Amino acid sequence: MTGDLYQILGVPSTADFAAIKRAYYRRAKECHPDRFQNSPVKTREFQILVEAFDTLSDGLKRRRYDISRLDEEEQLRTRQLRKQQPVMDSEADDILEELIVGNDAPPETSLATLLADLEKTEIFMKYREGRDHLDHRRNEAAEECFRFIVARAPQNIVFRVYLARVIARSDRYWPSVYHYKLALQFGARRRPQQLLLGVRKEMDQLRRRLRPVWSRVRDCFVGKPVEFIPDPADEMIAQLNRSLNRAARELSSSEERRRLK
Repeated sequence: MTGDLYQILGVPSTADFAAIKRAYYRRAKECHPDRFQNSPVKTREFQILVEAFDTLSDGLKRRRYDISRLDEEEQLRTRQLRKQQPVMDSEADDILEELIVGNDAPPETSLATLLADLEKTEIFMKYREGRDHLDHRRNEAAEECFRFIVARAPQNIVFRVYLARVIARSDRYWPSVYHYKLALQFGARRRPQQLLLGVRKEMDQLRRRLRPVWSRVRDCFVGKPVEFIPDPADEMIAQLNRSLNRAARELSSSEERRRLK
């Protein structure tokens, strides 16, 4: 994507999430394809706008983008950002969970198609707002956002884990563990199953931090958790299963559309 993302949205580089959200809605109404008989030019303009919003509304992506705007000398002085680990078993699974589960979107949706309907983005926007509050350590505001979206999309694993994380920041052990365990239960019922090893590790770290005595006693009886080293062959099989499931859903949707005609 060419062009400065802040200029595309028409906001300064210091803009906060609220300003970026307002600018997105304003610009989306100006170039939404529906207003221009699905003009290819306006469609592309809208897609560029969506990509700009996606980057600037996500704390980690925005920090990476801001670093890329620095000159080469400044980049060398800027420490490398640690890669954020996905909540689920892959980054692709995280994206699908964020976009589809709880948003009533079809399996073949994309960020552009989800945001194309400006009236149906409340859950997605609230999630991004909660992430922004969490990045800036506004924990109470973040928790309010995550509770809002979990109430509307209770089986979304990513939303549930973020709620557990923000509760853990206030050292509330049992409420946080409750949401971690629910996320693990939902992952176990998915097909293919989500192992959620990172989530299990987070919950164990929380237990060791807030319940150190109980953790030592527990380790005496069940031992420390074994580090899991994924087998590349298993990952290949998992990816194949996801592809087959996606193809099956698309075929089912296609057959349903034919029956309705």
